Amino acid sequence: MNLDLVERLGDAVRQGLGGASRGMEIGGLLLGRPLPDHERAVLVEDFELWPCQHLRGLSYTLSTGERQAVGARLKRRRNSTIVGFFRSHTRPGLFLDQDDFVLFSQYFADPSQVFLLIKPSADGSATGGFFFWEDGDINRRAPYRQFPFDYRRLGGAPRLAPVPVPPPAPRPARKMPPVSSLIVPAIAALFLIAALFVSPRDSKTMPVPAKPSPPIETLLPEPVAQPSDEAKAIAPEPQLPAALPVSAPTPVSARPVRAKKAAVTVPPPPLRAVAHPRQLEAPPVLAVSMPAGSLTPVLPQSAAPPPMEAEVTYEAPHAGVLRRAFRKIAAEDYVPPSPVHQVSPVNPGGTGTVDVKVFIDASGSVTRAQALTKGSDLSSAAVAAAQRWQFTPARKHDKPAPSEMVLHFHF
Repeated sequence: MNLDLVERLGDAVRQGLGGASRGMEIGGLLLGRPLPDHERAVLVEDFELWPCQHLRGLSYTLSTGERQAVGARLKRRRNSTIVGFFRSHTRPGLFLDQDDFVLFSQYFADPSQVFLLIKPSADGSATGGFFFWEDGDINRRAPYRQFPFDYRRLGGAPRLAPVPVPPPAPRPARKMPPVSSLIVPAIAALFLIAALFVSPRDSKTMPVPAKPSPPIETLLPEPVAQPSDEAKAIAPEPQLPAALPVSAPTPVSARPVRAKKAAVTVPPPPLRAVAHPRQLEAPPVLAVSMPAGSLTPVLPQSAAPPPMEAEVTYEAPHAGVLRRAFRKIAAEDYVPPSPVHQVSPVNPGGTGTVDVKVFIDASGSVTRAQALTKGSDLSSAAVAAAQRWQFTPARKHDKPAPSEMVLHFHF
């Protein structure tokens, strides 16, 4: 070994020890050249530190990826410049463990290559020992000879100034995440736990008032009072006073105008919708005028009752536990849709409840209706009516958004 190398390598080992009896181990490549006059002799002239993640604590143990990186480095260098491997040994004794043997067997199988162990102590001294190949094996229990790994004790002259040695790569410390990044997951976990205790039927069904039935149209014309010939003869015709100026407006009563307007806007239905004319009786002639609408309309016995319409209620679809939890978190940014135009289906005959799920786009129109109640004859009527509903679109983050709604048709 070059004595200058002994001093520089000893300084690097003591820096890794850090003044403690059990410090961090370091390791690396031994650089040099074989001696041509000797069959199995090499001269170690320099070294190269090799970083380690220290997966086993303070011990120098290379992982699989780090060993592969050593093999790639050996291919880039000439084989004559790498003569072995070294590491510091802060454990009890002086031996090669199984990881050292695997590394040395895989990448330093040349019989002239050596393995150097350096054991430092807290008082600043160090002891070295070499391990060699012998018939394809190594005596790993202990070196054949230990020697003081000290520049002066090996016969070197005292140096004026030590050569600075780059410190080993420190092990990266694990940083704890900031407290602010832990608050958000904790709050989300609390909401998820609270959502487990929420009943899936906690939403209230909002009843929709039934659409009023259209008024029944009368089949008979409403009799209009006609004055008799005697009343016409008795009642004098109104005349304007002679003294009234021509330019003065004639006062007109509001009551006759309204009656005359009502008679024009509401014409009686045609007589062809009534039964045979021979079954009708002529209205009696009244001596005095009667206000319109004072007579009760007469319905024929054969008129059929109007078709019954179904009552409708609606609610938001029931979501899963996780979806309801996140919906409650963002409840302030979501406004559900509300119906603005409702269509009640005509009951084709039968009783029961049909649930229909409608899909509403951002404009409030129903794009698709799906019957949730299977095996019902009333589903087609309920789906046809649900497709004609119109909604005020839902708003998410103050913008129109697509949504869903479940309609309950009660026949």
